[in-house]
Amino acid sequence: MNLFQLEYFRVLAQTEHYTRAAKILSIAQPSLTHSIKSLEKELNVCLFNKNGRNVQLNRYGKFFLSHIDTILNELDESKKQLQVLVDPTCGTINLDYLYSLGPQFIPSIISQFYQEQASNKISFNLFEGTTQDILNNFATNKTDLAFTAKINESDITCIPIFKDELCLITPTKHDLNCCSSVKLSQIADYPLISYYSKSGIRKIIDDLFLDANLTPHIVFQLSDDHAICGFVANNLGIAIVPKFQGISNYNVNILPIESSTCERVIYLSYVTNSYVAPPITKFKRFVLNSFPANASPSSI
Repeated sequence: MNLFQLEYFRVLAQTEHYTRAAKILSIAQPSLTHSIKSLEKELNVCLFNKNGRNVQLNRYGKFFLSHIDTILNELDESKKQLQVLVDPTCGTINLDYLYSLGPQFIPSIISQFYQEQASNKISFNLFEGTTQDILNNFATNKTDLAFTAKINESDITCIPIFKDELCLITPTKHDLNCCSSVKLSQIADYPLISYYSKSGIRKIIDDLFLDANLTPHIVFQLSDDHAICGFVANNLGIAIVPKFQGISNYNVNILPIESSTCERVIYLSYVTNSYVAPPITKFKRFVLNSFPANASPSSI
């Protein structure tokens, strides 16, 4: 049984006339007759009764038609929706990103994309989380593109987009607030609120202390920047975070860190050698063209 047989059967069931059905299908009548007989043989049931020179759908044929109509209609609808998904002027992009990119960067880059590309018929399914969360989504084919920290997986391509400055945030009343900037050795003396160990930025922070032969005193581990800012604002410790726009919404003090490597790189990440639909390719090219080497997110 194949799709051609099912379509031939449906047209014959609608016309109940071999000659007219063959003309509609643009095939020879003997080919149509052979196809229907093969279908009946496979099903082990007669679907039509002879009615002079015509045929008439019997009760078994009517039962089969009711299911075939549903299947073929669903298939037709799936084809239409699939064409929409791969249409470069519309379609949907599953886009993941890190928590700190949500308040400013993501809405900004999407807005620029819509304005410059006249692509406002393209829609986005958005997900924010840690790099590990996003990696899990890649593994289950839930993500097309993502803005992440570096992912060290052979099947994931990561292209550097821009660098984020890391800064120290402290409660409004804290010993370090008298400083114009701080050293890592000063930070290590205080309770530190940091990210979960599987977070991409956590590795960057850990490496900063490791390279300085220091061991931070971590008292809380959280998943996102906003939660960390909330904990700091409530005098539960200090924290190293990306200098994102949302920090100003919290009652914290911001201090630069005296380290040439105190930054994180944001990457555009995607599955290597996977099929990429035209809308996704269009957005990916836009992002790559929007950022010269080592740009900052404020440059868009």
